[in-house]
Amino acid sequence: SDLSAASLLRPAFFGRLAGRASARLRSRASSRPAKPRTFCAVASSDEQQVRDLLKRIHTYRPDDESYFELWKGWTCRPSGNPASQEMMKAMMDSKDVTGVSGDLIDIKMLDFSEDRTMAYSAVVASASFSYKGTPNDDVYVFTNVFKKVDGVWETVWGHRSTGRSPDEDPPAPWP
Repeated sequence: SDLSAASLLRPAFFGRLAGRASARLRSRASSRPAKPRTFCAVASSDEQQVRDLLKRIHTYRPDDESYFELWKGWTCRPSGNPASQEMMKAMMDSKDVTGVSGDLIDIKMLDFSEDRTMAYSAVVASASFSYKGTPNDDVYVFTNVFKKVDGVWETVWGHRSTGRSPDEDPPAPWP
Protein backbone atom coordinates (compact mmCIF):
# COMPACT_ATOMS: atom_id res chain seq x y z
CA SER A 1 0.00 0.00 0.00
CA ASP A 2 1.11 3.56 -0.69
CA LEU A 3 1.34 5.35 2.68
CA SER A 4 2.61 8.92 2.87
CA ALA A 5 4.85 10.10 5.69
CA ALA A 6 2.04 12.35 6.89
CA SER A 7 -0.41 9.44 7.19
CA LEU A 8 2.15 7.38 9.12
CA LEU A 9 2.81 10.20 11.58
CA ARG A 10 -0.75 11.43 11.96
CA PRO A 11 -2.11 9.06 14.67
CA ALA A 12 0.91 9.32 16.96
CA PHE A 13 1.28 13.07 16.53
CA PHE A 14 -2.36 13.95 17.01
CA GLY A 15 -2.80 11.46 19.86
CA ARG A 16 0.03 12.99 21.90
CA LEU A 17 -0.97 16.57 21.11
CA ALA A 18 -4.65 16.01 21.79
CA GLY A 19 -3.92 14.24 25.09
CA ARG A 20 -1.73 17.08 26.35
CA ALA A 21 -4.15 19.76 25.17
CA SER A 22 -7.13 17.98 26.74
CA ALA A 23 -5.38 17.67 30.09
CA ARG A 24 -4.45 21.37 30.06
CA LEU A 25 -7.96 22.38 29.02
CA ARG A 26 -9.53 20.27 31.80
CA SER A 27 -7.20 21.77 34.42
CA ARG A 28 -7.88 25.33 33.22
CA ALA A 29 -11.63 24.87 32.74
CA SER A 30 -12.38 24.84 36.44
CA SER A 31 -10.18 27.82 37.29
CA ARG A 32 -11.31 30.38 34.69
CA PRO A 33 -14.64 31.63 33.45
CA ALA A 34 -15.35 30.80 29.82
CA LYS A 35 -14.53 33.54 27.30
CA PRO A 36 -16.94 34.18 24.47
CA ARG A 37 -15.56 33.22 21.07
CA THR A 38 -15.02 36.24 18.88
CA PHE A 39 -14.75 34.36 15.60
CA CYS A 40 -16.79 31.47 14.33
CA ALA A 41 -16.45 30.36 10.75
CA VAL A 42 -19.83 30.16 9.10
CA ALA A 43 -19.15 27.28 6.78
CA SER A 44 -20.78 23.91 6.46
CA SER A 45 -17.66 21.77 6.49
CA ASP A 46 -14.67 21.40 8.77
CA GLU A 47 -12.36 21.98 5.84
CA GLN A 48 -14.04 25.25 4.88
CA GLN A 49 -14.05 26.42 8.50
CA VAL A 50 -10.30 25.82 8.82
CA ARG A 51 -9.64 27.46 5.43
CA ASP A 52 -11.63 30.51 6.59
CA LEU A 53 -9.66 30.61 9.84
CA LEU A 54 -6.35 30.33 7.93
CA LYS A 55 -7.36 33.27 5.76
CA ARG A 56 -8.25 35.37 8.83
CA ILE A 57 -5.09 34.64 10.84
CA HIS A 58 -2.70 35.08 7.91
CA THR A 59 -4.32 38.23 6.45
CA TYR A 60 -3.99 41.18 8.80
CA ARG A 61 -3.39 44.92 8.85
CA PRO A 62 -1.83 47.36 11.31
CA ASP A 63 -3.84 47.72 14.50
CA ASP A 64 -5.93 44.63 13.74
CA GLU A 65 -6.66 43.43 17.26
CA SER A 66 -8.75 40.48 16.04
CA TYR A 67 -5.58 38.54 15.17
CA PHE A 68 -4.79 38.03 18.84
CA GLU A 69 -8.38 37.10 19.61
CA LEU A 70 -8.26 34.39 16.92
CA TRP A 71 -4.88 32.96 17.85
CA LYS A 72 -5.30 30.68 20.88
CA GLY A 73 -2.00 28.80 20.88
CA TRP A 74 1.73 29.23 20.92
CA THR A 75 3.98 30.24 18.04
CA CYS A 76 7.51 29.04 17.47
CA ARG A 77 9.23 32.07 15.98
CA PRO A 78 11.92 31.87 13.26
CA SER A 79 14.54 32.11 16.04
CA GLY A 80 13.22 28.82 17.43
CA ASN A 81 11.91 30.51 20.57
CA PRO A 82 8.27 29.73 21.41
CA ALA A 83 5.95 32.57 22.37
CA SER A 84 2.48 32.59 23.87
CA GLN A 85 -0.34 34.70 22.49
CA GLU A 86 0.34 37.28 25.23
CA MET A 87 4.07 37.38 24.43
CA MET A 88 3.40 37.86 20.71
CA LYS A 89 0.92 40.66 21.41
CA ALA A 90 3.42 42.44 23.67
CA MET A 91 6.12 42.13 20.99
CA MET A 92 3.82 43.46 18.26
CA ASP A 93 2.58 46.30 20.52
CA SER A 94 6.13 47.47 21.25
CA LYS A 95 7.48 50.59 19.58
CA ASP A 96 10.14 48.42 17.89
CA VAL A 97 7.59 46.82 15.53
CA THR A 98 5.51 49.09 13.27
CA GLY A 99 3.41 48.94 10.11
CA VAL A 100 2.58 45.24 10.34
CA SER A 101 0.53 43.71 7.54
CA GLY A 102 0.28 40.21 6.11
CA ASP A 103 -1.40 38.19 3.41
CA LEU A 104 -2.11 34.52 2.90
CA ILE A 105 -0.52 33.54 -0.42
CA ASP A 106 -1.40 29.84 -0.64
CA ILE A 107 -2.54 26.89 1.45
CA LYS A 108 -0.08 24.17 0.48
CA MET A 109 -1.32 21.41 2.76
CA LEU A 110 -4.37 20.83 4.93
CA ASP A 111 -5.16 17.51 6.59
CA PHE A 112 -7.44 16.31 9.40
CA SER A 113 -7.32 13.55 12.00
CA GLU A 114 -9.69 10.68 11.27
CA ASP A 115 -12.12 11.83 13.98
CA ARG A 116 -12.03 15.42 12.60
CA THR A 117 -11.00 16.95 15.95
CA MET A 118 -7.45 17.96 14.94
CA ALA A 119 -5.99 19.41 11.75
CA TYR A 120 -2.69 20.70 10.48
CA SER A 121 -1.73 22.95 7.62
CA ALA A 122 1.26 24.45 5.85
CA VAL A 123 0.77 27.82 4.22
CA VAL A 124 2.87 30.35 2.37
CA ALA A 125 2.23 33.89 3.55
CA SER A 126 3.79 37.33 3.39
CA ALA A 127 4.48 39.93 6.04
CA SER A 128 5.58 43.55 5.84
CA PHE A 129 6.74 45.46 8.90
CA SER A 130 9.53 47.56 10.30
CA TYR A 131 11.66 46.40 13.19
CA LYS A 132 13.60 49.16 14.94
CA GLY A 133 13.28 51.23 11.77
CA THR A 134 14.50 48.49 9.41
CA PRO A 135 11.85 47.56 6.82
CA ASN A 136 11.10 43.86 6.31
CA ASP A 137 9.18 42.34 3.42
CA ASP A 138 9.06 38.57 3.95
CA VAL A 139 7.58 35.52 2.31
CA TYR A 140 7.49 32.65 4.77
CA VAL A 141 6.05 29.21 5.47
CA PHE A 142 3.82 28.78 8.50
CA THR A 143 2.72 25.45 9.95
CA ASN A 144 -0.52 25.55 11.95
CA VAL A 145 -2.04 22.92 14.24
CA PHE A 146 -5.76 23.21 15.01
CA LYS A 147 -8.09 21.58 17.52
CA LYS A 148 -11.87 21.56 17.39
CA VAL A 149 -13.14 22.80 20.77
CA ASP A 150 -16.88 22.80 21.41
CA GLY A 151 -17.51 22.68 17.67
CA VAL A 152 -15.18 25.61 16.84
CA TRP A 153 -11.73 25.28 15.27
CA GLU A 154 -8.92 26.96 17.23
CA THR A 155 -5.19 27.29 16.69
CA VAL A 156 -3.09 25.41 19.25
CA TRP A 157 0.39 25.66 17.72
CA GLY A 158 2.17 27.44 14.92
CA HIS A 159 5.70 27.56 13.55
CA ARG A 160 6.98 30.33 11.28
CA SER A 161 9.97 29.87 9.02
CA THR A 162 12.58 32.49 8.39
CA GLY A 163 11.36 34.95 5.80
CA ARG A 164 12.77 35.33 2.32
CA SER A 165 12.54 38.20 -0.11
CA PRO A 166 9.50 38.27 -2.41
CA ASP A 167 12.05 38.38 -5.28
CA GLU A 168 13.46 34.95 -4.36
CA ASP A 169 12.06 31.65 -5.61
CA PRO A 170 8.98 30.61 -3.63
CA PRO A 171 9.31 27.89 -0.99
CA ALA A 172 9.21 24.45 -2.65
CA PRO A 173 8.84 21.57 -3.39
CA TRP A 174 5.52 20.56 -1.87
CA PRO A 175 4.19 17.01 -1.51
